[in-house]
Amino acid sequence: MKIRLNWALFLLTAASYIFYPVWHLPLPWPAQWALLNIFILLSGAVLYSPLGEASLETSLPELKELWPVILLAAAAALPFWLTPLPTGSDDQSHAGPAAWLIGHMTSALGLDIRLLPFFFLPLAAIAAAAGVRLYKKGAVLPGRATALAALAVAGNIFFFASQRFGLADAIGRFETVLRYPPLSKFLYLPAYLLLGVNEAAPRAVQFSFMVLAAIYLLRILKLMKSDPPPRLVYLLTAFFPTFFNLATSAELEAGTVFFFAASIFHFMKAAATGEKEHFLKCAFWAAAGFFYKQLLLGLVLSLVPALAALWVVYPQRRDAWAYGLKTLAVPLLAGLPFILISAAYGIRNTALEYSYLTDPVIMTLNMRVVYMTCGAPITALLAAAAAYSVYRRRTLEMALLLYFSGTYYFMISATQAAGFVRHAQPFYIGLVLLLLLAASDLAKALPARASKSVFASLLALLVYQSVFAANPYQRRTAFNYYSNNFPYWEAVEYFKTLNRPGLRIYAPMEVEPSHFYLAKAGLAGRLTWDRTLPPGFSAEKAAKAFRDGAFDFMLLPYSRFAGLRTDLPSIAKALEASGALCRAELFDYHGNELLLLKPCAE
Repeated sequence: MKIRLNWALFLLTAASYIFYPVWHLPLPWPAQWALLNIFILLSGAVLYSPLGEASLETSLPELKELWPVILLAAAAALPFWLTPLPTGSDDQSHAGPAAWLIGHMTSALGLDIRLLPFFFLPLAAIAAAAGVRLYKKGAVLPGRATALAALAVAGNIFFFASQRFGLADAIGRFETVLRYPPLSKFLYLPAYLLLGVNEAAPRAVQFSFMVLAAIYLLRILKLMKSDPPPRLVYLLTAFFPTFFNLATSAELEAGTVFFFAASIFHFMKAAATGEKEHFLKCAFWAAAGFFYKQLLLGLVLSLVPALAALWVVYPQRRDAWAYGLKTLAVPLLAGLPFILISAAYGIRNTALEYSYLTDPVIMTLNMRVVYMTCGAPITALLAAAAAYSVYRRRTLEMALLLYFSGTYYFMISATQAAGFVRHAQPFYIGLVLLLLLAASDLAKALPARASKSVFASLLALLVYQSVFAANPYQRRTAFNYYSNNFPYWEAVEYFKTLNRPGLRIYAPMEVEPSHFYLAKAGLAGRLTWDRTLPPGFSAEKAAKAFRDGAFDFMLLPYSRFAGLRTDLPSIAKALEASGALCRAELFDYHGNELLLLKPCAE
């Protein structure tokens, strides 16, 4: 099945800028209305763009051969999918909003949230069957002018309905809307509807992204004249330690790796052949990636020097390079408005630290982190594979792979994300590809039996480091999965057993997964959960806020954990010791403790 790229991006742009209320800023309504209609025009520009000359293939022929090993990797990941969401990380920021929205909807409708898959799985099957049938019958899309007019009408109806009934406010304040691009939030909604509101759903989405990323790595290898066994490529990619960690997380970086891999593959293909179609596909995946994570901005900007170099080195194809430069207008047009609005309102920015550029300790940190999270044997293999592969393949494709890896490494090292493993993962694409290239050559050089033994050993090493390593840097394995996992699910179940409608809980905290667990338990919208943490928080401020809010309970961490800036455990202990509040329950999960306090009179 094929869909024209302009239609795919048109639908994504309309959903991301119009029906996801990016226009709902703290401005007078005429300004909001003007911004909405600018976004409608932006969607129209996408629809009339040259993207209409290329199509998106929805079929993935590689899956026919890969599905047995994909199931194997999923089986290894499943125990991690079922672990609780950690406290103090962005897992909550990504997994929580969609669950919270669904929780409020089911509460308002009086539905049991656990029954969602029983409704939506059959509906999804019926919709898919109807879509295939329409496609086979040759159903045609409406004209572009008709589609744009329909979007203008629907968008303006939505705007004025929102002004009357507060629809945009129900989705969230503008800070919440702008914190992360919309596609990253949209994807968890269908996952919850089809799989249920549980810890596995967002992690399964990230696992799927890593499957797609592995397919693009396989395509890059073929582009580089390497043809290793696809199943081996997938297994080595799936169990590469940091990639395996992405596939067991509720955060967004597996998707970032996919969009990065798809974009650079099509650019490398365009550079090799000069085909306009691949420039358009590169522009499409980069634009779609903007709606998922803002990190793609660095990739799009890095394409300009690459095209300039191609202009100089291959002057006979200057028409193609000029066309490639023009296509970059598509992702910039589609992605920059969200980024600029976020920066203007101080929600998200580039977090650049120019002083880092002259600090060798920081600029080499991400390289040292490879060793810290992958271990000495794998790091040594990566170094050897990189040296061999670069020497063995001095081609345009190798030069571009090194260029994109290097520019991303340089960019991310000069930001406040330096040293964070998950943010550095697009750089790891180059490392993994160099390892796979060397492995492919080794497989051809050795007898079949020896080759199998070597790769079985390599895979065993990767599986050990991915799943069983004791305490790697910024990764979760079977031996540290409970780190920073505070038992909010136990606290929520406790409130559920009380069966007291209208409960008020004060749970001041920086980042925690309470709203996900409230939604999972069917309590979203049925009690008040206030996690406001004012500056200069203290035991006295906590007691006063509790009294002023007429809360029934206060919930605080009772043990320290990494990343907690406010000493909430000390505040909890001071409140209990002072007699201002008394202990109701202490929840403990592998030493991660939550203290529930209540008025002593009770």
